[in-house]
Amino acid sequence: MLLRVQHETKLSYSNNVSETVFEVRMAPPSDEDQTCLDYRLRIKPFAPVTVYHDGFSNRVDLFNVFTPYRELLMRATSVVRTHRAPGGPKLAEVAFKPDHDEFHAAEAVECRTPSALVNPGPEMSSFLASLPRAEGSVLEVVQRLFQATRSRLVYEKKVTTARTPVGEALRLGRGVCQDFAHLFIGACRGINLPARYVSGYIHEPGEIATHAWCQVWAGRNGWVDVDPTRGQIVDDDYVKIALGRDYLDVPPNRGIWRGDADETIAVVVKVEPIQRVPTDWSESSDGQTTPWSTASWIQSERQAHRLKPSQMQAIGYRQQQSQQQQ
Repeated sequence: MLLRVQHETKLSYSNNVSETVFEVRMAPPSDEDQTCLDYRLRIKPFAPVTVYHDGFSNRVDLFNVFTPYRELLMRATSVVRTHRAPGGPKLAEVAFKPDHDEFHAAEAVECRTPSALVNPGPEMSSFLASLPRAEGSVLEVVQRLFQATRSRLVYEKKVTTARTPVGEALRLGRGVCQDFAHLFIGACRGINLPARYVSGYIHEPGEIATHAWCQVWAGRNGWVDVDPTRGQIVDDDYVKIALGRDYLDVPPNRGIWRGDADETIAVVVKVEPIQRVPTDWSESSDGQTTPWSTASWIQSERQAHRLKPSQMQAIGYRQQQSQQQQ
């Protein structure tokens, strides 16, 4: 499937801010599941971009804005061809035997242990105690964990945030795909099945296009993508962006800025199938310099909490709001 992804983030401020440092993770990697044919990042006000790869091999675009501004616009456009092999057979042909060497590969060891948002606690311990016995193929184990995760969380927006730990989501019993992914990862790690977090997009008309899912370790068959929110194996409608232990390793963008202002974040994302690769940049981005029509986009806005002037003088720099993956 050939997909075009457009992801725009607009940060607006009530007063001038400056000395901004931002990291952006919006570039789809090319691997055995997908091929990135085009990626462009536009920033307004203009800033030069430095590219590096983090410890999980995710591409990061880093930029600084030193001049004062009241609005920062980041627009990433990608063209990706997905060609993912079916994951079900890879999971079905491997027996789940966590003590065997193939489940202790160096690549997977770090994803067997707790992380910042997927950490031990009474809620997680109670959830793990309720899980059925982990036996059979990896596919059978994953399917039972799908059912357990979906029986404990109800999908609901605006009850959790980008930094909600798994224990709080369990107490609430509600959350978005980010919370489903964290709970599923915690369940996997609780039975010694390595699992990690995936940030990306999904082509599903009428739904929010940003998405989060998971990868589980299938021994000799390596990592396989699964979606606990929808209870299914990932297919060609999914575009992967970044991998990590949990959301804190893969935020689409994060940064700090200096100033005394309220911050509002607005995010618009569109994923659509196209017939061919665009021949130039203006065609790839629809030739538009303003946000795409609201009829085609799903948008979200949040208002930052205002700090008192005395607090601003003590802190100096403020952290940018995080985009929760819906």
